[in-house]
Amino acid sequence: MMRWRDRVAVLFFPQGMILTMAALMLFFIHLAVFASDVHNFWVTYRYDRMSFRYTVVLMFSQVISICWAAMGSLYAEMTYDKFLRCFSLTILMLNGAMFFNRLSLEFLAIQYREESH
Repeated sequence: MMRWRDRVAVLFFPQGMILTMAALMLFFIHLAVFASDVHNFWVTYRYDRMSFRYTVVLMFSQVISICWAAMGSLYAEMTYDKFLRCFSLTILMLNGAMFFNRLSLEFLAIQYREESH
């Protein structure tokens, strides 16, 4: 049985778009964190303000975002709407690129990490 919130979501988005929109929201969050880290790494050189403490959470969140974007893309491939398919694939590619950007930044900044065990 559908709740009223599910019905509202179905009214506003086509089938499969909920996953794509969730992946898009996570992408914007990851983009903001990445931009902040790039600014702290290359502009201000304040390595203590980078998000090293949340690396595991960020990487897990990005993997979840890629999975949601892939599921949304699969749903979009079953429709005949060309815009929806293109939009879903674009979100999937953006999330994949953001994952590799984050991974690259983590490897570049690995010597500036302050680990405490």
